[in-house]
Formats: sequence, C-alpha cells, structure tokens
Amino acid sequence: MVQVILVGIVMIYIVAMLGIGYFFHKKDMNSLQDYFLAGKGAGWYLVAMSFFATAIGAGGTIGLTASTFSEQSITAFWSYGISLGSAFVVAVLLGHKLPKTKNITIPSMLEDRYDEKTRVVAIPFYLLRFISTLGAQWLAAGTIISFLFADLLTVTQAAVIGAIIITTYTAMGGMSAVMWTDFIQGVILFIGLWILTVFGITQFGGWSTMTTEVTAVAPDAFNLFSMEWTLIAGYIVTLVPTLLVRQGYLQRIMSARSGRDGFIGTVLNGVIGFAFIPIPLLIGVMGLVMYSDIADPQLIMPQMALDILPTWLAGILLAALAAAVMSSGDSFLLSGSSNIVDDIYLRYMNPEATNEQQQLISRIAVIGLMVFSLALALVVPGIIDLIVFGAVALSGGVLVPWLAVFYWPRGTADAAFWSLAIGAGTTVIWWWAGYFADTAEYMGLHPVFVGLPLSIILFFAISFVQEPEYEEALETARKHNLESLEKRTLKAMDDHQKKTRTVSDD
Repeated sequence: MVQVILVGIVMIYIVAMLGIGYFFHKKDMNSLQDYFLAGKGAGWYLVAMSFFATAIGAGGTIGLTASTFSEQSITAFWSYGISLGSAFVVAVLLGHKLPKTKNITIPSMLEDRYDEKTRVVAIPFYLLRFISTLGAQWLAAGTIISFLFADLLTVTQAAVIGAIIITTYTAMGGMSAVMWTDFIQGVILFIGLWILTVFGITQFGGWSTMTTEVTAVAPDAFNLFSMEWTLIAGYIVTLVPTLLVRQGYLQRIMSARSGRDGFIGTVLNGVIGFAFIPIPLLIGVMGLVMYSDIADPQLIMPQMALDILPTWLAGILLAALAAAVMSSGDSFLLSGSSNIVDDIYLRYMNPEATNEQQQLISRIAVIGLMVFSLALALVVPGIIDLIVFGAVALSGGVLVPWLAVFYWPRGTADAAFWSLAIGAGTTVIWWWAGYFADTAEYMGLHPVFVGLPLSIILFFAISFVQEPEYEEALETARKHNLESLEKRTLKAMDDHQKKTRTVSDD
C-alpha cells in the first residue's frame, strides 16, 4: 500500500511538472531570448531559487550525503561550500551586468567583444561540458527513480524515463518552464529536507545524543578541519573560477529582468545554499549510525525519508528529490542547446531562419542533446570520464578573456584567442596526463593550476604588445548597455590619445 501511495504521488508530481511546460509552451515566444532566457523577465526570486535548484542537483544532495558517509566526516562541506561562496563573487562581478546583455551564450559574447575565431574555439569546450554533465545527471536520476519504484525499474530504465520527462517540459516551455519547475522543486526540497533532518535528530533523542552516538562511530565526524589546508586551498582556486564561466548558471542571471534582480537573486542563492548545506552533511553523519551497513550510500537520504516521515510527505519529498537531481539536467540541456542553435545553426547554417524555424530547431536541439548524452552515459559510460575535461578547460581558458569583456578594454582579439586556446588546451593535456597516470593532480598540480596562469600571462602579454582595440570594446559596451565599460573605454581612449600626441611631439 505504501508503495502504491508513493508511486501515485510521484506520478501526480510528474504530471504537474509537464503541465508547467505545456503552459509556457502555449505562450507566445517571439525570439530565442524568450525561449532560452525566459524573455529576460525573471524576478530575483526566480533567479535565486532556479540557481539554487540547479546548483544542488545530484552533487549537493545525495552526493554530499554519500561523501560524508564514506569519509566519516563533514569535510565534504568544502567542495560545496566554496562553490556557494563563489556565488557572491559572481554577484559582485557579473550580477548587475549580465541581465543587460543581448546575447544568449558566452561564446557569442566573446565574438561581440573580440572576433569569430575566439567564439569558435570556445564552443567545443562548452558542448563537452554539457554532454558530460548531462550523462552524469541522467544516471544519478535513474538511481533515485529506480529506488522510488522499489526496483520495478532498473537504473537504466529509470534514467531513460527521467531523461524523457525532463526533456519534454524543457523542450516545450524553455527557460520559463525550467525556472518555474526549479523554483517549485527548490522550495519543496529546502523545507522538506530540513523537516527530514529535524525528524532524524529527534529519532536519536536530540542533538546531544545524536552527536554522541555519531562521534562514537566516527571521532572526526564533525571536524571541518580534518582535511588538509592544501586541499581546501585547491578547492578555492579551482571552484571559484569555474562558477564564473558556467553558462548553465550564468544564463539564470542573464534571464533577470534587471541588473538589480540579477544581483539580488545571485546573492540570495548563496544565502539559501548556506542555509541548506547542513542538511546533506547531517543526514550523512546520522547515516553512519542508522544505516551503517547500507550497500549504496547514495540511498541514505531517500531511505531515511521512507523510514521516518509520513508516507505522503516522503512521497512528495522523494519526487522533488528525483526532480532536483534532474533539475541540473534541464539547465544544462537548455544551455547546451542554446550553443547549438545560436553558435552553430544560426551562425553558420541558416542565419536567416524565421522565428518558427528557430523555435523548431531549438526543441530539436534539446531532444537531440538528451538522446546523445543519454546514449553515451548508458552505452559507453566510461566516455563520460574522458570528456569531463570540458569543465576544467573552461576555467583554464575561458575565464580571463570572459571577465575582460566587462572589465578590461585593453584586451585584444589575438590575446583572447591564444589565451583561450592555449590555456584550455594545456589544461586538457594536463588532465589527460593525470587520467592515464590515475591521478587528479599530475606531477602534484591540478590542471587549472597549469592552464589558468598560462592563459593569464598570454592574455596580458599579447594585449600589451599589440595596438589597443578600443573601438571594438566601445561598440560592445554600447550594444549591451554596459555603462561602466563604456566609461572605462572612453577614459582609456583619451589616455591613449594623449600618450600618442606626447610621443609624436617628442
């Protein structure tokens, strides 16, 4: 009977999510901005909760719980906590600026500011990033859905069903559907999982009893600093740059209706995230006592929900948990499709496409990306490991020219191209060397520590030996309403003219 109730709740939840997709599908979409950026009309609350639901995904929920259980310590906090802290950096650097931009992808912004070749070299790394991320999300979702249906479905079957559901409402409603489903899932997860955590502590007889029993099993369970400081520093150096170039997250800010909404939403995402992060950590350490013999630590959170929550609440929470695991999937699905449509189809295949053609190709791209990533994850699962270097390549190559778009008008097109190509390329080579040497840090260095410094040196060195390209920077600033960049560029142009006149007079 319990299983029937759970399945019924999950089915109602799925129908509701598909209903949201259909609702936005029926609304007029007159441009790619309407489809991929919700018509740039998202309020701060949508930016915050959609960002949050996308960010927690599989890693921030079941992943952190499993890591805490396996490591017998809450030091897994650092990997997720530093990412949350990075949200405040993103808010300060880009929160006010991205909502004003006219483009829908990062490569197209790079072309606006620099040139076509910079755009071209960036596109493959973004697509590789999305393919590998999607493959991992489908498999994680399959694990949860299979558990919900009491093994009536295999993980493979559940992954296929989950991918089809998430792709359906994403293809129908675009970013508007994604942001509203993320909003609902984020609220349910935040409230529901805090209820689960409180119920779990109550099962022990209170906080003091719980911590005593847990530390009897794992003495360092609550010691945040049992991790080496060098590893913490490594997380800071690698995770902060990553969030600044992750298009799937940044498109939430681009979707904001104003710079104020973009900034507040990004800051609030970080606040909500820090209020959420104790949940998977506490569930993980409680699992050391409650589920010491569990075969798969990823199932601690759903198993605890079934064991200690009322059936109806467990059903809603587990449905939202499965959906949240996939919510990262819908985001990267939509974001990757925007690269296919805007950076490839409209740029090279059909620049004069009508709105109807654009909408059709956008939906085909969403479905095609789902099929391709799912096939890779299920048929050749090892390939996901081989292409995940797309993520580190973004930090190693895209970061510097991307931030310079907004802050440094002196940067040149050649500098952007070579710093991106060589920085990302070196990062990839270093990653491959580590992969074959069976280590994440070949010769003791994370790939980003090699590629990013090289990218920085190349970008500034080449820019300084070439003539400034201030006209391009000024055109970009005016096209995208970037007032601070326009002022900075005009001042740089004035200073350059004065310097040139002085040299000629001498």
